[in-house]
Parts: sequence; C-alpha cells; structure tokens
Amino acid sequence: MSLNDPHKKMSKSNPNPKSYISMLDNAATIRKKIKSAVTDTEGSIRFDRDEKPAVSNLLSIYSLCSGESVEEIELKYQGKGYGDFKGDLAEVVVETLRPIQERYYQLIESDELDQILDHGAEKANQVATRMITKAENAMGLGRKRRK
Repeated sequence: MSLNDPHKKMSKSNPNPKSYISMLDNAATIRKKIKSAVTDTEGSIRFDRDEKPAVSNLLSIYSLCSGESVEEIELKYQGKGYGDFKGDLAEVVVETLRPIQERYYQLIESDELDQILDHGAEKANQVATRMITKAENAMGLGRKRRK
C-alpha cells in the first residue's frame, strides 16, 4: 500500500514519489521515504488493518522483507516508538533491495545484457521472417523464382 495513503496501492504512477519505493531507489532515498511514511497518533506498533492501516502496511512490508512474522515484529517493538521502527524498517528494505540493485547495475554495465538482447532479437527476427513469408504467400504476394 502507498506510504502516504494506506488506502491506496503503492504505485509508481502516483504523482507523489514519496508514496512508493522504487526497486532502484538508493539507500538514502529509501530511508527518507520510510521515515516520512504516514502512521498515526497512537504511537503503538501493532497490526490492525481497520484501526491502524498505515502501521499495518509498514508491518507487512517489514515482515515480507525480513521473513519475520508480524507478531514477532510487534513484540520486538513493544514499548518503542515509530522512529526506531521506521529506522529499522528502512534498513531491512535497503538490505532486501541491495542484491537486486547490485545485479541490475552489474547487468547494465556488462556485455551480458547486450548478448541476451542480441540473441533474443535474432530469434524474434527468424520467427518474424517466417511469419511474413507465410502471410505473403497466403495473400499471393510471395515471390516465385523462375528457373
């Protein structure tokens, strides 16, 4: 769910860039977005989708990224404030995205991606050529060679 409105989906089409975390956001940006995510005035960190949708959203993100259950996270932050929770959540998200980002930049800066794209283009060209030939023949436009 959106970081600034827990009733909306997290989406990069949202005009507010603070409403979502991009897979390629750097660590500082992720920390800033999570620390500015909406919560509530109660101050307790507990999962309740109806009464605390914003905190529940953050707990879900934490759970998905850390592998810990929501109940474990609630216990860990019992008696602690949102600042501690959000700071730790930001680090969990940063660490979750780190290998994805490293692989992305590794591919972007290597010849491997070019090779993959070239191979795919070659295969697509072969398939397209066969289909065009079939279509031309079906329409009577196929070229007939004289012997």
